[in-house]
Amino acid sequence: MWPFRNRYPLASVEQIAGCEYDYIIVGGGTAGCAVASRLSEDPTVSVLLLERGDLDDRWITRIPLASVANGTYMVRKPTVSGSGTGNRQSDIITAETLGGNSRINAMIYTRGVPAYFHRWAQLGHPEWDWAVVEPYFRKVEDMRRKSLNQATAGASLGMVQIIQHEPVSEVYPFLQKSARSLGLHVETDYNRLNGPAMGYYNFDLTIDNNGYRHSAERAYLPYGLVQQRGSLHVCTGAMVIRLDFSATDDVASGITLRSIHAKSNHEIHVKAKREVILTAGAICTPQILQLSGIGPAVLLEEHGILVRRNLPGVGNSLSDHSAFPVFIDVAAHDTLYEVAKSPFQALKQFLLFAAFGSGWLKSSIDRGIFLNTAHIDPSNMTVSGGESALDASKVENIPDVEIMIVPVNTRPDIYPNNSSITFQTCLNQPFSTGTVKISSSDPTTHPTICLGTLSDSRDREVARKALRFSLHLAEQFVRHSGYPHPCTILGGPGPGSSCRSWKEPSNDELDDYIKKHIDSVYHLTSSCRMGIQEEGGVVDDELRVHGLRNVRIADASVLPNITSGHPMAAVYMVAERCADFIKATWNGA
Repeated sequence: MWPFRNRYPLASVEQIAGCEYDYIIVGGGTAGCAVASRLSEDPTVSVLLLERGDLDDRWITRIPLASVANGTYMVRKPTVSGSGTGNRQSDIITAETLGGNSRINAMIYTRGVPAYFHRWAQLGHPEWDWAVVEPYFRKVEDMRRKSLNQATAGASLGMVQIIQHEPVSEVYPFLQKSARSLGLHVETDYNRLNGPAMGYYNFDLTIDNNGYRHSAERAYLPYGLVQQRGSLHVCTGAMVIRLDFSATDDVASGITLRSIHAKSNHEIHVKAKREVILTAGAICTPQILQLSGIGPAVLLEEHGILVRRNLPGVGNSLSDHSAFPVFIDVAAHDTLYEVAKSPFQALKQFLLFAAFGSGWLKSSIDRGIFLNTAHIDPSNMTVSGGESALDASKVENIPDVEIMIVPVNTRPDIYPNNSSITFQTCLNQPFSTGTVKISSSDPTTHPTICLGTLSDSRDREVARKALRFSLHLAEQFVRHSGYPHPCTILGGPGPGSSCRSWKEPSNDELDDYIKKHIDSVYHLTSSCRMGIQEEGGVVDDELRVHGLRNVRIADASVLPNITSGHPMAAVYMVAERCADFIKATWNGA
């Protein structure tokens, strides 16, 4: 199995049957790999990491661009359509494999502004304020940029290799000029300490020094580490059916699972001496809890499940980033159009990457914009508010919109023959929430997922302003940036011409366009959020599930509200903190 010198040391479901471990970690994704790695640093404890999917690790699965939203382990899960998306049916995608979504995401590493964590503290969780969590981000980060400024140089000691790329497309200097013309600062480092809350940024990417995706299993559980740690077992192909409990119902005694490869439904049991840690993500973690009798009593009783703990917050408050596009037709060589359309060009790019680590395959989304629509002047769609609006420590400045600059037409189903770049305009702080509810007591049945996109009218106001801003940015690029090739805005809200000003569409036309195009960005969080039980909380400040003495959650589902950036960095941070909480609990045991 390339590139491992030997076969990756995996345990089968049959091999762990009847075994007992100090810690059982359910879910081998971004968080699960980190927690397993940290807990197994102590050679005196035994750790079991369970992952439903298999390990499919090949050269192509490590190539940055080729692995985005791609792979044999990518799974589509249907969602319930709603009025906010025009009742369109859509799926979310996730990865069932060791490494989880860190195997298929865009590799964008954004901590989020300090104000996001100040707000977390203001919600009643002072131990999750910026000053407390910032050292845990540094435990994650191994910054490998060629030039590091003083503010980030001390952050280069962690597990996940992070770099920046110079993009292949030539549109970016002209986009920078356009961003500046609307009042945005141009920054080389989104994660810079004391950086501005709004601006045009170079993105940090989880790519290693050799140019390959540095996903969670490669960073935290490389072959050599797993081989050396005899008390760490990694088991793939394991579908967890439920948690097992002691007679008192407040202590998990282990888990029940079965092999996804077995022809029968034979169940096996594994015992937990200390703790069970759920790291299965914002969909599967609440599903497992509900199947185990922990969740809204009415839902559990509807499916004939014994209610062990009535926790109404389990599966509620699901949050997600959702986005809609603005397209600009540009020269074909400045987009991925030729790579997608021409087998010769695709082969050329594979050879460039294999030989030199260069070309289009080396990354996916390198640049983006964060902004707060409260600081956009509606009369001219430019940034206002002065220096105060840029203070990333102020809660009122948390970015509520991101514009991801994607060097490809993201809707080839609508525009199959256009060489376009896309301003993927994303609602980053939505008020709308959804739910995850089991639809059967059968663990193989997908839960009912309702994203609730645009169900809160406040999000529509933000979306309209964000769309006008993106259209204005596109106009600046097309008309005033000096881009040396023919370019034009493609489509847009309202009937007729693609060249209408951002001022012209009515709110109804904006709403229709957004409803037609908005879709999930697959950044699901907060379905088992931190908070007090009476207010819908599921876990306490040390990530313990309310009412359970030895079950914790350490994934995106615990975030009290969705991050202002891409959630991968925050998930790693939560995992690092969880491992420390567990070590402190059992120190000296």
